[in-house]
Amino acid sequence: MAISLNNRLSPQVSLTPQLQQAIKLLQLSNNELEQELAKAAEENPLLEFEPNPEIESNLSQSNERIEVAQNNWSNSSPVSQDDEDWVERHERVAHKQTLLEYLEEQIQLLSIPSQEQSLLAYLAGCLDDRGYLVDDLESINAEIGAQLMGSARSAMERIESGLKILQTLDPPGVGARNLAECLSLQIDRILHEQKHNADEWALAKRIVNTHLNQVGSKDWPKIKQACGKSQAEVMKAVECIRRLQHNPGGQFEREHDQWVLPDVVVKPSRGKWVVESNPSAKPRISLNTEYARILNENGGKKADGALKQKMLEANWIVKNIAQREETILKVAQEIVARQQTFFSMGAVGMRPLVLREIAESVNMHESTISRVTTQKYLACPLGIYEFKYFFSSQLSSEKGGAISSTAVQALIKKIVEGESSTKPISDTHIAKLLNDQGYVIARRTVAKYRESLRIPAVHLRKE
Repeated sequence: MAISLNNRLSPQVSLTPQLQQAIKLLQLSNNELEQELAKAAEENPLLEFEPNPEIESNLSQSNERIEVAQNNWSNSSPVSQDDEDWVERHERVAHKQTLLEYLEEQIQLLSIPSQEQSLLAYLAGCLDDRGYLVDDLESINAEIGAQLMGSARSAMERIESGLKILQTLDPPGVGARNLAECLSLQIDRILHEQKHNADEWALAKRIVNTHLNQVGSKDWPKIKQACGKSQAEVMKAVECIRRLQHNPGGQFEREHDQWVLPDVVVKPSRGKWVVESNPSAKPRISLNTEYARILNENGGKKADGALKQKMLEANWIVKNIAQREETILKVAQEIVARQQTFFSMGAVGMRPLVLREIAESVNMHESTISRVTTQKYLACPLGIYEFKYFFSSQLSSEKGGAISSTAVQALIKKIVEGESSTKPISDTHIAKLLNDQGYVIARRTVAKYRESLRIPAVHLRKE
């Protein structure tokens, strides 16, 4: 055997402590940032921190909160340029991301044709609140199969392939058709990501697929006999199963709404909508000038080594906070530039937008844009919105056009508003009306959009 040495250059990214801190601060919400800076000031005497009175008052005045749903389409027209009273009303309730919105966000990032993305979005709309696919594939094929024709594969093959892709998304287990498949999908993910305890997880998968009923009835002897394993091995596998999530969508169930302080404010100016930083959200942190002066005067002494390190860390935080504000404002400006019609017309004017578009414009990675748009909010005359709200999947039209999923929600709202109170329109009828306009929308997607808009079911709207 010949042994040789080869020189190879390979790119490696080394995350310095300063870069790690910048990434961490960027993904924090204003409330979380406030806590992080307070902790940093306690540990570093060179930092001066003043608590934000806006955040403190929000936390203490829970009984005076005004609820504004993030994705609630408003019929009210924007305020005039002279009426800026809305700018002062920063206390708002943040909308909690739904399972469907979370899946649509991931679908946008997949490197697949737009037609396949539309199919995945359709399948995501067929999931129930647990994340299970309750409609059988034959029913789905009967509903949309005609729109999927024209490729080398049959409509059913494309649906089955789309479901497999959907099942690879987070949360693990989503897209399953029953509990056994849900648990099996999670085990497959675990086996792929880790190598230790592989035998236990492999046995757990076998039990899930063939003896799940016996697990429920605790019939351990029957499982042990069928699998040819010892009692101890079976119990270890069962313990693995118990650690799995039976309800993947459970984390998206509505909880108590969260208060937020907008990072930026959107205002009308000379016929356009422009973005400004919200001064009330600006972190109040700076260097302690007295300690800095002492350090500068005694910088050459070895005894000041620890103080120098504290000064270095304090400078990092101050600079990273400034960089965080600059990045948030830059991303907000790009979002608003692309969604001008939204601020003038409401959700019906929302255009399709993906993270990649913003990333390319500001010369940043998509993962950075994802951090910037999570738990960052803008205030405008229509309400308070998380940055992520302005990213929506594209639904293709048979006429060749395109519309965002957010705009579809606005259309659903408009259809319901125009219905007869004695004869309200069902979700199936709404889906048909949208299909007649060229937009292929599943009935279950209509139902989910209706629920997110907080519109009651058809039998509750009938007078």
